[in-house]
Amino acid sequence: MFKPIKEAWSKSTSSLDASLSLHGSASSSIPPSYTPSKPFGLTSDIDETLCMNTFDLYESMKLVQSEYVSPESHNPRASYLPYRRYLVDWMSDIGEQFNLHTTTIHTSVLFLDRIFREDGGRAPPPRSQWQLIATACISVASKYEEAEEHCPPIPELLEVTKLYQSGHTPLSFRDGECEVLGYLNWTLRAVCPLHFVGFFLSKGVTYEADLWQGRALIPKIPKYVKKYAEFFCNLTLQEYAFQRYSPSHLAAAIVMASRVALNLSPRWRPDLASLTGYEEADLEECYEKVFKYYEEQFPGHGSRSTSPKNVADL
Repeated sequence: MFKPIKEAWSKSTSSLDASLSLHGSASSSIPPSYTPSKPFGLTSDIDETLCMNTFDLYESMKLVQSEYVSPESHNPRASYLPYRRYLVDWMSDIGEQFNLHTTTIHTSVLFLDRIFREDGGRAPPPRSQWQLIATACISVASKYEEAEEHCPPIPELLEVTKLYQSGHTPLSFRDGECEVLGYLNWTLRAVCPLHFVGFFLSKGVTYEADLWQGRALIPKIPKYVKKYAEFFCNLTLQEYAFQRYSPSHLAAAIVMASRVALNLSPRWRPDLASLTGYEEADLEECYEKVFKYYEEQFPGHGSRSTSPKNVADL
């Protein structure tokens, strides 16, 4: 379903230079002799826009991320894993048809994984109910992640997913939603890597001191770092093995992979360590697995030695 990025660059060349204050609550990650660089391409300060310290939100997200994903809960022997990718692709298609936010679909997949992980002493649903449970996960996630007016109406959801043809009605579907809530113990705050990537991007993950192909950055670079980061989030969602890493850890590795994919140097910097809380050495293993999976899924597109040489190549 997901395709390698080949979109052409926009012709717009308006300047996006910013003179924003440096981010980072973990200032100890920056060596005393290091001169921090300002984020490149930001036009506003997210803290001022939201009138809050967003690092408080980041710390809160890190505290609850293990509710759904952690090395301890990773179960590579779960019986549904041979079918998981088909379910994830199908759920993504349904989300696109209803114009749901990507974070909603990622959250719904976390719901599904927790239900099928077989770690709560409760038997997972029988295979005959998988489509109903997957659809109910989408519906519950949309009610948590989306504005009310963007939540798919249940009759339309049953029509698109063909659950009507299986004899389901809005009433029986609500029973399915209640079953999902029971499996999840009504704990609905699921934090996925895409949530963390969104925070990192809002604070800036490209810097004025960065180089692209040995040259100064151009205004469209942050846009394409964002595209690659979201692409890698979608790609890694398909493979359950990445749930052995915490969402914040995987998100930071995805930022590194996005910078490498665009041939930005350095691939990691103290400013990013301050932002994410992860040093380059902490991310090496996860980053290598992300990029290796990318190269496996898209042969010829993931080579780290063939990054674009100019704007036309993109």
